[in-house]
Amino acid sequence: MKETVFYPGRKGRPLAVFIHGMGLDVRIWRTPAEARVLGGKYPLSVLFRGETVEMATSFDDLRERGFPALTWSQGRPAGPILAAVEELTALVRAYERYAEAGMLFICHSRGGLIARKYLESGDDRVRGVITLGSPHRGTTLARWAGYVYPAALLLNRIIESYRRREVLSAVQRICQFLTSTGLKELLPGSSFFADLKEERQRNTFYLSFGGTNPDIFRIKSLSLHELAARVIPGRLIPDEVRVGYGDGLVSAASSVLSYADEHRDFHVHHVQILLDREVREHLVRRVEALL
Repeated sequence: MKETVFYPGRKGRPLAVFIHGMGLDVRIWRTPAEARVLGGKYPLSVLFRGETVEMATSFDDLRERGFPALTWSQGRPAGPILAAVEELTALVRAYERYAEAGMLFICHSRGGLIARKYLESGDDRVRGVITLGSPHRGTTLARWAGYVYPAALLLNRIIESYRRREVLSAVQRICQFLTSTGLKELLPGSSFFADLKEERQRNTFYLSFGGTNPDIFRIKSLSLHELAARVIPGRLIPDEVRVGYGDGLVSAASSVLSYADEHRDFHVHHVQILLDREVREHLVRRVEALL
């Protein structure tokens, strides 16, 4: 583990453990304004293109309400899920004295799969699992990376006013992410999903959130879903990048945890789901209802 952040909170409240997604680190929860994305090369703001965004997450919300709050930077954020599960196991063991009232797992993206795999160990101290944009049925985007780079040539013809270098640089950032080893593990039908149990733990509350706004990556004025519509036959466009069907990386259908007590979709993209006030307020209400 590279870095751990912990706030002790008040006695009698469950320990809230925050699990980040692939390629991210502790900053996405604690200091999102400082978080880096796309291989750690770009600030989070690159995904919001000048929009005014409240840089706060449910980590802040629960900490301010007296919950013990714990998060860490995974040592291999784009590595195997099982490596992150081992880290989570060690982390829980190190802070178990703060879990006398149980634990809550709040998970973004791949973090939800890390939590589910951890729970196969049967830890009955986990009172709630909340997943935000987690690919419970996988994501098909790794299959579509081959379409993206050739689209740069098309863009040069469509948008003549943009310099070729700028377009290719943006496309390269996206391709590097879409072809990463960690993302391939998330393909539907991967060995990880073949081994993942589809069952809930007794006395644990499950809540899943999904997004329906795919406008997460943008090459100048053209979004990824608009680019997909230009270069992929309509019937083949993956739901992850279709408006109303995905958050840019995960489809709304895949974000549904099949045995969740409740699921909610919001019109946000894959990173907005962490910062959106409506999402956060609903999350806090459901957590406080567990007390």
